Amino acid sequence: MLLAMLWAISLAWFVYSMPTQSASPSTKSEAIVVLTGGQGRVEHGIEMLARGAAPILFISGVGEHVTVEQLLLKHTNAKIHNQLMHSDVDIVLDHVARSTVSNADQTASFLRKRGITSIRLVTASYHMKRSMHEFKAVLPDVKILPDAVFPEGFEREGWWSHENTRRLIFSEFYKYWVVVIRDWLKPAEEKNA
Repeated sequence: MLLAMLWAISLAWFVYSMPTQSASPSTKSEAIVVLTGGQGRVEHGIEMLARGAAPILFISGVGEHVTVEQLLLKHTNAKIHNQLMHSDVDIVLDHVARSTVSNADQTASFLRKRGITSIRLVTASYHMKRSMHEFKAVLPDVKILPDAVFPEGFEREGWWSHENTRRLIFSEFYKYWVVVIRDWLKPAEEKNA
């Protein structure tokens, strides 16, 4: 009974601690980091770049042969495409990452090379808690601004009655706790490395 209550409380906490709005473009950072794999993420990252939220856009987990030009053509309108192609912004694609863990690792490597100490992290609202956990683990000295995207069809309110939303929430809930428990069980020397 106690375990069932703890499970229910932690699930409710997980759902109701999800972001409910995107970060304002007026909050600046040194780079925007987009985690691919969900609807609206790349578009939102490009929009934040075009609106001056940061001068660098790092998109992690892009297909092997995708180019910046292809991404801009697919995810922007002509006006934003031309604005970005004729500006001083820097768009960098990571073709290596295939998971949230490798997104964090590839981003950490990129940030260290550039000396970047603040980022805007763009991913889906339901994915943000696990992403922040993974990113803080490898980037303890980097200021991370969560900037959530809200995919069409994801219904946070009344989530239990929407099959797709319910599936996503349960999947992320369990993945989040697997990551937290994994980190609790790490030997002390690994945690302090």
